Amino acid sequence: MSENVKFIVTEINKLLGRNYSIIGFNTLNTEDLLQILCSVLMKIQQQDDSDIDIKLNSPEENSVYVLTALRVLNYQSDVEPILFRQGLVRGEVEIIHPILKWLLMHIDTVQKRAYLSQFLVKVEIPSEYLGDSETSLLHEQYLSLIDRFKTVHKEREIGKKIVENAVELATDLQAMTREKEVLTARIAKLKLKAEPALHLLDVCKLLRTEKDKERNLISQKEQEEDTISDLQNSLQRVERELYILKRNNTGLTPQILIQHLTGEVTVQSAIVKEKLPSELNAKKNRMRALSLVKEYSCLGADKIMTMRNNLDVISKAIQDLVESKITKNDIDKVGPFRQQAAAVGNMKRNALERLEKTESYLEELQSRLKEKQDYSKTLLETSIPRAEELKKYINCLKTKSTLYKRCKAEKAGLKAESGVLQRTVTILDEQIIHSYSMNIIPKVIIPENYTLNNALATNIQLSHSILALRTNLAPVIKDMKTLRQTAREIDEKYRKARKSHNTVEMSIKNTTSDLLSETKRLKEKLLQDTKDKKQLQQKISKIKLIEEILRNEGENNNNFNNVGQTFKQQLYNMIMIEQETLRNLNKEQEKIKEYIIQYENKAQQWNTIIS
Repeated sequence: MSENVKFIVTEINKLLGRNYSIIGFNTLNTEDLLQILCSVLMKIQQQDDSDIDIKLNSPEENSVYVLTALRVLNYQSDVEPILFRQGLVRGEVEIIHPILKWLLMHIDTVQKRAYLSQFLVKVEIPSEYLGDSETSLLHEQYLSLIDRFKTVHKEREIGKKIVENAVELATDLQAMTREKEVLTARIAKLKLKAEPALHLLDVCKLLRTEKDKERNLISQKEQEEDTISDLQNSLQRVERELYILKRNNTGLTPQILIQHLTGEVTVQSAIVKEKLPSELNAKKNRMRALSLVKEYSCLGADKIMTMRNNLDVISKAIQDLVESKITKNDIDKVGPFRQQAAAVGNMKRNALERLEKTESYLEELQSRLKEKQDYSKTLLETSIPRAEELKKYINCLKTKSTLYKRCKAEKAGLKAESGVLQRTVTILDEQIIHSYSMNIIPKVIIPENYTLNNALATNIQLSHSILALRTNLAPVIKDMKTLRQTAREIDEKYRKARKSHNTVEMSIKNTTSDLLSETKRLKEKLLQDTKDKKQLQQKISKIKLIEEILRNEGENNNNFNNVGQTFKQQLYNMIMIEQETLRNLNKEQEKIKEYIIQYENKAQQWNTIIS
């Protein structure tokens, strides 16, 4: 707040040429504040009578002037309009200070807006006056002049901006020319200084070119080394392949090659002559059977039965022929040879199948080998990971391992919790089964004279009896509801009474414990007082004995008569003091006895109340 007042005071002093201080400005009354506000508005509107006294005008006129000026200047207040007008008329500080602050903070825009408002705020003319031709003509001229003013003002603003830009460019050019002159002077000075050492510049150029050449040669050398290493690797690979080929070709002669080739030719010829024709015949037979099946029309149940019967007949005929052949007595001499030929054919067929399987397996292994070789080539081509990449990979593995461990621990906890829950579920099920036995058999009582004929009559009779029972039970149920309500109320009262009883019991127990402790303390004090009393009585008896002895000695010794009297007086005083203390102790003892009796009575009463 003080900063705002300081800002307002400094700006008003600059604008109006006043000499206000912060303290003096704060002590101004409402009329002076309104006067300052009007003066600021007039100064902004560039009116000559900015020092006019507002006291000569009425408050309504001043408020209307200020409100119109603020409306033209587009002032937006945070206060409600009614309160704003009232505060403005009264000259309240909370209303005027924000207005002054806003005006003085935006003085340039406000002055421009006030200047434009002199020409752009349209004069309102009633519609009845616009019916006159001269008035309407003048109004149209007025509107056209306003539009012309707008265009001229825009052109003026654009021209001002262009002029400002031109001035800025001119100043920039002048500054650049000055900098150019300074730089040329510096270059001339440097040239003068560098004239004796111009040959060094040529040497530096040569050195730079030589360094560039050296750098290029180093890069070429590195490239050549890389190519040499690649060529060496390829040479080693070729040498290994050549060594393998040489090792495989050792002891290889034309006869051995011919034997290998003849073996392969025989195998292939056997495949072509024996295996492939049989497979081809099987395929042809299958195709023939499929074509026959295709040519058949849709078979019905009768056709299927006839075909099955024919099949049974043919199979029976075949079986009869086989049996008749077996029963023949003539011995077939070519049978063993046929069996041997069939066994050889089976062996050959099995060998061909094994050969086919091994060839397929060999092809598969070769394809795998090729894949492995390609993969090894790609691995050789790929660069070795750098240290930073390896560190990143290790950090990633660490984070994943920690995440895995945490998830594993959570999983173990959830498993344990699920086990506990399953055990609780089983326990609850067992308790439910024990508490509610499922072996309850519903008993249905059927009347003795119940038959199918009198079923309707019995049902009607039962319904009437049920209705009668319901009517009889209705008041009972009603009474039962009231009784339940009263029972609930009594239970509530019982709970409250029990609660209050518990609180009273606790307080009584506390008080009784306090009383018991107090009685115990008093009893202990009484015992102590009795002990003190006995001790005092013993002392008194001793003193009396001493007194008698001294009296006897005093009678015997007349010379020490005065001394005995003084001593006697002292002893008498001591005896009197002790007697006084004894009386006080007796009184206290009586009081303590009374207190003990009272406390015992109270304790008995509390015990009877508690019990």
